[in-house]
Amino acid sequence: MRPSSVVSLGNVTVDVQAETYSRNGQLPGHGPINAWESGSDDAVTKAISTNFPALPRGTGFSGLGATLIEQFAKSGTDISQSALSTSSSRTQSPAELKVQQALLHSKADNLVSLTVKTASGKTVTFSLASQSAGLAVQAKVDGGALSAAELKEVAKLGEAFQDAIDGLAAQPPKLELSKLTQFDSSVLASVDLSGKLKVSNTDDLTLAFHADSQGRTTRMSSPAGEVNLSVDLKNAGILGNAKQQAIALKSYLAQFDKAQARGKADADLMAMFKDAFSAMNSNYPQGAKAPAPLTRSAADQGLLTGLADFKASISQAASSPNPARPGETDTFAYGISQKTRIGGNDLSNRTIDQVQRSSLKASFHQGLDGGKPPAFDTRRESQNYLYVQVDDKASSAANITYKDGFLTNASVDQSASQNTRTQRYEMARLVKDSVVPNEATSHRDYLVLLEYAAREGKSAKGADETILKDALANMHQWALLQDDPSALPG
Repeated sequence: MRPSSVVSLGNVTVDVQAETYSRNGQLPGHGPINAWESGSDDAVTKAISTNFPALPRGTGFSGLGATLIEQFAKSGTDISQSALSTSSSRTQSPAELKVQQALLHSKADNLVSLTVKTASGKTVTFSLASQSAGLAVQAKVDGGALSAAELKEVAKLGEAFQDAIDGLAAQPPKLELSKLTQFDSSVLASVDLSGKLKVSNTDDLTLAFHADSQGRTTRMSSPAGEVNLSVDLKNAGILGNAKQQAIALKSYLAQFDKAQARGKADADLMAMFKDAFSAMNSNYPQGAKAPAPLTRSAADQGLLTGLADFKASISQAASSPNPARPGETDTFAYGISQKTRIGGNDLSNRTIDQVQRSSLKASFHQGLDGGKPPAFDTRRESQNYLYVQVDDKASSAANITYKDGFLTNASVDQSASQNTRTQRYEMARLVKDSVVPNEATSHRDYLVLLEYAAREGKSAKGADETILKDALANMHQWALLQDDPSALPG
């Protein structure tokens, strides 16, 4: 008979058949005691058995989230399983084991859970837990059994759940959230992911993600810093087509790269921010009704980004690398947002205002040549460096106005400022303190172009059609936020 599990204990491998479990779930033998919560021989139990030797070096979650959801989707019934290893030679009572198992499920060092609410009001929660001597999973349903359609949609989240888990456990961590937004909102009302992974004796990485048809949020905190994002999906009318959204997303990601380079941000933390921003602004809800027209002409919406309104920020944990001047901290804080306001009662009398803003505050140390800073200590010889402080702001405000059925305004106002303060120290003495400001503003009026597009767009042929398409494409590009003053026309 094949063993139901293979568990590595130090340098000893023990094969144990299901029939040899004692009444309290213990496996026989000397040394560490392995106790199972359930005597099941299912896919989840086998996955736990396979992953258990990874503890405590890893979380033990490899493939486990996907396996848990797959097994649940086949039956729709609750699942609870755990494995514990102790160094005690004393046989523990069933009551003692039950307490340990409950603590493992709820108070372990590493906890990840996925909560799915259906449109019919039911809730299913999948949870994984691990610590140095234990690994556990649960699937619990509230509100009644899931229908076949609901189970099918939940099953699709298995890969998404596992990708998110693997991302958090990776080195460096990643935010793999894009597949968690790809659910049918006519079947599932919301998806929530929460996680806490122990990354050191004193520090945790935490994540809270939520998605429904009305909005999305992501909050991540780690020793490196914090990432916060929210997306408002209630105003579906401002959403553009896939091409328009892709162009806007690419533009934003490029600006994040520039902000990272200018403020010397942690590359891994910025990568998490970019991944989360992309996930939150892709795969907008399926199953929703088509939004009502926003303007009288589809071309007008080229003045908008095409993305849903959002607010996003990233802040790096501050550090004081120079013991001689602890007040000189290395910091990075970047925020970006989009807000759209629609006024008026109908398409003939309507105003649309969309404002994008960004801000960057950063400070960092560099060598006198602009490269890496020296190895600081309190000696004067180590005090040869540059201390740089960055303070940037940018905004883009688009306005579309209709009055009595006529387009009366279509414009974009932009501004960008970059201020850089550089302090130069030589042998611990401040020898230069300079501030370099750089700012610009721009106003563009697209009324004539959009009037022509509304009047001649459908009949334009050949070269005229090409020129019109290029002009409208350029209009959208220039409506996007621009954080570099030198890129704005005078």
